[in-house]
Amino acid sequence: MVEDKGGRLSMRFKDLLLDREVVLSPDILALSTGAVPGDNEGLARTMKLERDDLGWFQEVHLKQRPVDFFTEGVYMCGLAHAPKLITETIAQAQAAAGRALTVLAAERQRIGGVVAVVEKDLCAACLICVRACPYDVPYICEDGYSMIDPARCQGCGICSAECPAKAITLQSYTDAQLLAKCDALLAEAAS
Repeated sequence: MVEDKGGRLSMRFKDLLLDREVVLSPDILALSTGAVPGDNEGLARTMKLERDDLGWFQEVHLKQRPVDFFTEGVYMCGLAHAPKLITETIAQAQAAAGRALTVLAAERQRIGGVVAVVEKDLCAACLICVRACPYDVPYICEDGYSMIDPARCQGCGICSAECPAKAITLQSYTDAQLLAKCDALLAEAAS
């Protein structure tokens, strides 16, 4: 709490280390300027980036992946994340650059085995998968059927579930495989 006592500043606060109230009379009290996020709604929508209630961009996990967005291959630093000091911004920028370098420096990239695959003969290019995918992975190629880049596919299976022609299957999770697992579980439960 800051008060003006006869033209002199008085600042009172609780010191958590000393566990007691401290009173100071500083000559100057300099306050930090508040910061609010800029107009980032268009960027968030285009890049599929999560934001918190105040509008700052959100990381995947504060401790495990502090500069990663939910969109793979996009990294954040500085005031995109939250108000911070220049030293924190530089450290976060170095972390984001280092994270990007791990991807760029690799001669080969390993991708997950669970990805969606399109059977082009069944695809009617109805655009349902394109609209349904939260990661914007499927697209309609020049030959008139849906294509899915396996390096970008997150394996969520939404496109497979939404496809009316059943032209998209999720590797390792085909209908026949899931039905066989269900049959095995039911047979085990019945015995």
